[in-house]
Amino acid sequence: MKRPYKHILKNLFHEQATEIIPLLLPECRVEELIDMEMPDIKTTEIEGSPSEFEQGLVGLALPGTQVLKAYKTEWIEHSGNFERAYRVQHIDPDWPKYLVIEMQTESADGRLPRRLLCSFERANRYAVEHGEEEDTTSMIRISHAYPVALCLFPQSVPAPIRDKVRGKVTLSFDFMVLGLWEKDAREFLNTHVSALYFLLPVMKNADATLLGLAIEELAQRFHSDDVELGRHLTGLSLLLQQSEVMSQEEKLLAQEHLKRFTHLIKGDTYDE
Repeated sequence: MKRPYKHILKNLFHEQATEIIPLLLPECRVEELIDMEMPDIKTTEIEGSPSEFEQGLVGLALPGTQVLKAYKTEWIEHSGNFERAYRVQHIDPDWPKYLVIEMQTESADGRLPRRLLCSFERANRYAVEHGEEEDTTSMIRISHAYPVALCLFPQSVPAPIRDKVRGKVTLSFDFMVLGLWEKDAREFLNTHVSALYFLLPVMKNADATLLGLAIEELAQRFHSDDVELGRHLTGLSLLLQQSEVMSQEEKLLAQEHLKRFTHLIKGDTYDE
């Protein structure tokens, strides 16, 4: 199976998104997985002092500004880096046809909104390239993609982008925040869709007993595949350690259920 991300949590989510997304967003059904190649920008510093032309050009745009360094940027169309998007069917026919999701993997993830913005823009471009309407006459661009931040940590909710220069907003980007701490772990365990069990520790009403049941169900599902069992339990263990909704006592009790699988659980986030 293709694993486009280095982080195990991202891979676990995106590999099983067709099962997970309809549970988190019940109005959506995934019709197609799309791997989008993401362009990149290479920036290199230009040696020497900025020219008079560069000083003058910047001065016209921002009077009173002094140019300290000049840089050359190169647009790399085929970077070899991919992000995943989803073509979805929604109960509302006017809802965008594409969904992009950026997942928190740690509480200190200040770059998440920027990554989500890049995926959102690429998905809109992909939609136009594949036959969706492009409005070139309106000041308000048609959006073919819907951006969602899948958030695991209630104390670290990412804020919308509002870039300002001298008090004027130059870039604005809003997105849906899907907070897993608002979801009930008991309801998701009762679905028996074990694809999302690694997310249970960051949901409300998650406790050691519930996670013990989830771990046993995962062990039964992957009884003949230690590698996949190890990946799912590694993801669950990572989120158990970081959970902001479980008490320390419940975390320690839950760890007891993982002890017999210690040899399968990795200590890092890198997904080989």
